[in-house]
Amino acid sequence: MFIPKHRLFLWMGFMMYSVWYAGTANVNACPFCSATQQTISEEIASAEISVIAKLIQPAATSDDPTNFDLAGNDCGMARFAVQNVLRGDESSAAMEEIEVVYFGKDDKDRSFLINALVNKGPRIEKIAVSSIDWATPLPLTERGVHYVNQLADLPKRGADRLAFFQEHLEDEDPLLAQDAYDEFAIAPYSEVVDLADRMDRQQLIDWISDPRIGPSRRRLYLTMLGTCGTASDGELLESQLLYDYQLLKPGVSVMLAAMARTGPAMSVSILDELIRADVRRKQQCLDALIAAYLKLKGPTGLPLVEEKFLRNSETEYSHTYAALMALRFHGEETDVLPRERILESLHLVLDNKQFADQVVPDLARWEDWSVMDKLVSLFKAGEKDGWIRQPVVSYLLVAAEQEGPVGDRADAALADLEEIDPECVTRARRNSAFSMFAAAVTKSGEGLAKTLEKPVEAPQGVVGQPSLEKAAPSTPNSPESAKTAAKMTSSEVQRSAKDNEGSPSQIILIGVPLIAGLVLMGIFALLLRGADVRSGSADTDVQNQ
Repeated sequence: MFIPKHRLFLWMGFMMYSVWYAGTANVNACPFCSATQQTISEEIASAEISVIAKLIQPAATSDDPTNFDLAGNDCGMARFAVQNVLRGDESSAAMEEIEVVYFGKDDKDRSFLINALVNKGPRIEKIAVSSIDWATPLPLTERGVHYVNQLADLPKRGADRLAFFQEHLEDEDPLLAQDAYDEFAIAPYSEVVDLADRMDRQQLIDWISDPRIGPSRRRLYLTMLGTCGTASDGELLESQLLYDYQLLKPGVSVMLAAMARTGPAMSVSILDELIRADVRRKQQCLDALIAAYLKLKGPTGLPLVEEKFLRNSETEYSHTYAALMALRFHGEETDVLPRERILESLHLVLDNKQFADQVVPDLARWEDWSVMDKLVSLFKAGEKDGWIRQPVVSYLLVAAEQEGPVGDRADAALADLEEIDPECVTRARRNSAFSMFAAAVTKSGEGLAKTLEKPVEAPQGVVGQPSLEKAAPSTPNSPESAKTAAKMTSSEVQRSAKDNEGSPSQIILIGVPLIAGLVLMGIFALLLRGADVRSGSADTDVQNQ
């Protein structure tokens, strides 16, 4: 069975759309949850025809593969009776039976969700059976059929939509349980918060404590508990944070030593591994656990997190990274922790060589210029090819966009560092447009700076605020403008030229990827050109219909 070129391009477009849709749908989604696949609602929305149909005639099978006519149009075709048209036009609403490629060995009368794209080529005047490209049927249970039929009536967004899927978390039907989780995973965190008063708090605690629950879903349940939990739940999460093998090790060592004298050595090693495995299980969702703990405890929970994960140089890399993810979450999504207090916690990480570069983008994004001198010192003390140098330059490039003392200090620091490592500064300028630092650049007096009250000059401040004062406008021919131009020294002019030289051209940023994409599409079209000699005749058959 061959695939005509026009259908191949149609499905390529469908797959590209699906990837784009999945990528955009996850923007601002549940912070610690990752959707494993498109939700059923997304699959239906991306199809042009979607039906629920029953299998009435399975595809022909044979124990001898040589009996199959692989070039035949009926190879692998199963027949389905349409029960409900979920999406489609008037022509698809009149469908009674359809034929779809399906090799599954399901019983007759089994229901399926089947989506399709319609080939609307210029030579086809109306939809015909041969111009519909059906996707692989998705088997449904009776509960699944009832579930899918209700999706169209749900609100497109909001807590009311999540309330429906909440009832199917850990559903006995694995398909429904997975789809409900994926719906939560792509939902904005604000919608999860709006659902808090309708959550079953005790059920969430039971799921979090259940060793059979996987890491992904446990992260979701921890996030949900953080929105609806009580003070006692905060104590529960704190006990899990303190559940550490290093703290248990003295008691475990005494117990294992006693067992070694009275029992076989194998049982001792097995018990030791079981204890370690239990600790790993409880800490595998550490980012969501810390975030939920801080959501319930507020600023009073930060000292424990700082002492255990940020100040402790012996903490595992993954544990410190999880703590940083939790702090970023609260810095962007909640107001439980003051921004200044979060920044104090991040400052502790600057003393950790392994993680100092990880927090510099956060400091730039939240416009914390109070550590500028320390970052410059880290640059000078770091190795030429070290991790810290380029983030520091990118931080300074963002700071240089600010007006007033902050911008002046950043310009002076950049000039100083450029003499030490000109290659690093140039590389950072070229890469800044593609990095997370690009999002940190804001207009002077706008964005996060408005929320920060402490000026840069104050030695006690955690976060500096760029000056909001602007120079008085002057006409090009005014005496003031002439004086300003006269003040520019030759070194300033040269440095300005270097800055412009290091900045990537907009034409290059947009044109190069566009040209590369067109070239690849052209090559792919040439490869397909001779893929199947029957493509021309196939197109003719479709046209005749």
